[in-house]
Amino acid sequence: MTNKSGLVWRIILVIAMGLATTMTLLGAVGTACLAWNGQFYGPAFKWIVPYMPTYQNLVYVSLAAGVAMTLVCYAIARGDRWFYIGGLVTLIGGGGAAAVQMFYTSSLKGVAFLATPPTNIRFFITLGALILFLIVRFPGIWNSLNSKSPNGRGNLGIPTGTALIVSGFAMLTTPLWAGPSHMIEDENMVLTLIVPLLLDGVAMIVAGVLLVSAKQWLAWVRAKSVAISNQ
Repeated sequence: MTNKSGLVWRIILVIAMGLATTMTLLGAVGTACLAWNGQFYGPAFKWIVPYMPTYQNLVYVSLAAGVAMTLVCYAIARGDRWFYIGGLVTLIGGGGAAAVQMFYTSSLKGVAFLATPPTNIRFFITLGALILFLIVRFPGIWNSLNSKSPNGRGNLGIPTGTALIVSGFAMLTTPLWAGPSHMIEDENMVLTLIVPLLLDGVAMIVAGVLLVSAKQWLAWVRAKSVAISNQ
């Protein structure tokens, strides 16, 4: 029972961390467009031009946090003990960068702090993942997370695959949830990245499905191999 509950919590943590990772990296890529080319986007974005160096630094921090988050995702799936500290540090770093960006954007545009999409969406997802990390420190949950599977390692396939599927759908739907804040003269600027978004999103979903069903695929391959060898 401990191993089963530990696997469930591990899946939840990897999904939350994976989604925060995806949002952090997407946020960095999306911000980079304005951080280096804000002067080319017309009057609607003229407010960012004097602060482009600040936004460039936020891109660097977000990229570093996003890359580090991918390592934490892997550590969670494996059951490595360092995942907790790594998760806290990277989530605070990524969430902090989002919060700073929201502060600058809200101040420069003259809007409410929380009315700064899509960075606010990224912030809430990262904050949710951070809260989840605090919750799993309760002894009963923590003990189940520290339990190992019989081979001494956590089950990599199901948590990682599920996180990839969820993150893939988030990437595929980016034009829908990020589009309203990226409209310039009735043109959704997110669509300029539609090809990589579609390719990466589909690839993540396919990889996730394969990972989740890895045991079934391996069992099928073994059965076929045995059948062929017996002929």
